[in-house]
Amino acid sequence: MTSTTASPSPAAPSLRGPFRLAVGVMVAMAATVLKGALTTSTGSGMAYPDWPLSNGQVMPETSYTTVAGFLEHFHRLAAATTGLLALALALWLQFGFAGRVAGRALATAWIGGCLILAQGVIGGVGVLKKTPVLTSVTHGTLAQLVFATFALLAYQLTDRYRTTVPLPGVAPGTGRRIAVAAVVLMVVQTVLGAIGRHANSGHAIWTHAGHALVVFFVATIATAMAVGKLGAAPGIRTLSRWIVTLLMTQIALGFVVLAVRNPKGKSEDNVDNLGVAFTISMHVVIGAALTVLLATLAAHVFRSTRRAGGGAPGVEEAFR
Repeated sequence: MTSTTASPSPAAPSLRGPFRLAVGVMVAMAATVLKGALTTSTGSGMAYPDWPLSNGQVMPETSYTTVAGFLEHFHRLAAATTGLLALALALWLQFGFAGRVAGRALATAWIGGCLILAQGVIGGVGVLKKTPVLTSVTHGTLAQLVFATFALLAYQLTDRYRTTVPLPGVAPGTGRRIAVAAVVLMVVQTVLGAIGRHANSGHAIWTHAGHALVVFFVATIATAMAVGKLGAAPGIRTLSRWIVTLLMTQIALGFVVLAVRNPKGKSEDNVDNLGVAFTISMHVVIGAALTVLLATLAAHVFRSTRRAGGGAPGVEEAFR
């Protein structure tokens, strides 16, 4: 049997430290997404009408004496922590591993950092403008793209990434289009859900619900093709199992959310029902996890089906 991995080059630098920091960024980002989702679900986004400080303070008393203040302020702190970790990672790769880390990994780190900066600024402007729908939707969508970007970076820093070779007997590019389509549709699903939440639009909410079936169909095909054609590649089968499991969980949870959500949308009254707010927020977090897993699956597919010795430019360069 032909192996799908090659032995690491003796000259290859150990990237264990940067990999762990990339995982740390993802953990911090997961906390930020959860806190942000809870902030929206409880209508706490305007707990502090100023930015970047909260009521002109670094740690206002209401941040630990009121639910709304706690959620909004610690969401900001989690976001700031994520940004600092991302900056540290990019600088570490830039100067600590200069010439020893793949250029695409370094580019991914800086792109992720820029996305975090853009997301933070948009979120802050949204607060100053009293959270209009456009900035709120953009802020929420960028959060999931940041999450996926650092998942891609973490993969690029692994030995698995460096040692995975093109699968023998598999045509270059197999499964790529459907894998990318699944990621794109998941991002569209995120936008629809964000519009529904922030605009309290029934049309957007039901479009989001219907589009979930499209995402499920395409993502299932993507995982089935990946397992069927590329199952010998490291990581493909495990990723596919997690994606299918979370897809089914997400759809079931989506029906629960439709049943328990407040018709008023992100009302401040929701602070009195934290159980419902947490349920809705977990729907957002699982959606973010699906975006991450689908993007990571696409990266594995690109890596395993590149042409031996190189590949075509374009989207190839982002994943291979």
